[in-house]
Amino acid sequence: MPDAVKSRYVIQLERPGERVDMEFVRALLGGTGVELDAGYGPVPVNPSLGRFVVRGFASPEARAVAERIPGVRFFVDARQEPAG
Repeated sequence: MPDAVKSRYVIQLERPGERVDMEFVRALLGGTGVELDAGYGPVPVNPSLGRFVVRGFASPEARAVAERIPGVRFFVDARQEPAG
């Protein structure tokens, strides 16, 4: 799919009690069409809740498929530009 159709996201994963690494995330989101940023994540946001984030790119269709997985949420990852 053309990159122009994909958006950049921070993807939150809630996986209490599970060991979360990139291999786990690739397996979880495999087949959804989400492309992961291998250089970012998973970052523990709240390890006691099993909450982690990764960064990735997805089309609207891929996002919809991935969000059907329990504990997976998407947030727009807007690029920040320096002020001034």
